[in-house]
Amino acid sequence: MSSDTSDPVGDAASGRATTTAGGVAIHRFEPPQDPAAIGPAWQSHLAPIFTVSFRPETDLTIPISMHGYHLGELLIGDVTAPAHILVRTPEMISRQGIDHILLQFYRKGRSEVETERRANPVTDVQCIVFDLAQPVRIVADAVDATNVLIPRALLEDHGCYPAALHGRAIDHDQDPFGRLVHNFVANVVACGELLDPREALSASTAIVQLCASWLRGQADGRPEASQDIRIRIRRFIEAELSNPKLTPTLIATQLGLSRSTLYRMFAPNGIVAYIRDRRLMAAMRMLVRDDGSRPARIAQVAYAVGFTDERTFRRAFKRRFGFVPSVAGPLRLGGDLDPAPGTVLRSWIESL
Repeated sequence: MSSDTSDPVGDAASGRATTTAGGVAIHRFEPPQDPAAIGPAWQSHLAPIFTVSFRPETDLTIPISMHGYHLGELLIGDVTAPAHILVRTPEMISRQGIDHILLQFYRKGRSEVETERRANPVTDVQCIVFDLAQPVRIVADAVDATNVLIPRALLEDHGCYPAALHGRAIDHDQDPFGRLVHNFVANVVACGELLDPREALSASTAIVQLCASWLRGQADGRPEASQDIRIRIRRFIEAELSNPKLTPTLIATQLGLSRSTLYRMFAPNGIVAYIRDRRLMAAMRMLVRDDGSRPARIAQVAYAVGFTDERTFRRAFKRRFGFVPSVAGPLRLGGDLDPAPGTVLRSWIESL
């Protein structure tokens, strides 16, 4: 999904992206050596999801860490964060078009979560559900937590509609199934360095199913009535990726938009580039899952994501990822790893 490209703190270094020995992408926050740069680096690191400010009592000398794994269909990781205030505004939501659900399983720490519907205290052994398509403000003490970021569409495929849970704290310790979900996710994070891409995708499938089943038992089962237009456009594109006739004209017609409005929403790269990137990311996930790399299989993948010929697909794939489709299987998930501050997490979210 598209994400905000603004970086409120300039060029402060905030992290490093590599691949594990098995080939799964991993991203770590690395506090700079200069104590004065730690705060801006942390703000930069979280900028693709939240605007960050610090509380008077915030101690930036305590250990701060965050690492995450790109499992192909979702992101998981651990975070040890200082006291801070996190905000998602309607303006951020409109710019970014993120249609994801963030689950944060607290192990230590407390916070106050404020949404348009409720204000909830969150304590350790609770999970907080964030619908990133809705505004929120979190006033947090220092926390230690496990994170899961899942595209909403994957949850809805399992009959889970978590929008009404936004900002709600759910006990993941006293609830036996909640404890199972948390333990499974935490264990996958713990062994993330050892996973290969196919194991990562299998784990992501299991996490989606577990989270959907758990949240379905907490929600009212009804889809959200309204969505931001950017999210509606992206959802339409995902549903029509296999259609070789998917064009800006078709999107504008089906959603009742003018072409100028559609192009303006996807500036500066453009709607056509966005569609092609979504096709290529879908192809990458299909190839990583595949046990073979025969040319016939590659052709099938090309047609399945809307390309009309294999040669065009191969060229586009190599330009996007830097290698040909036939060697995609053993390589990392997550696409190119951009070391610039704030861009790794942003590109990961866009790839889901």
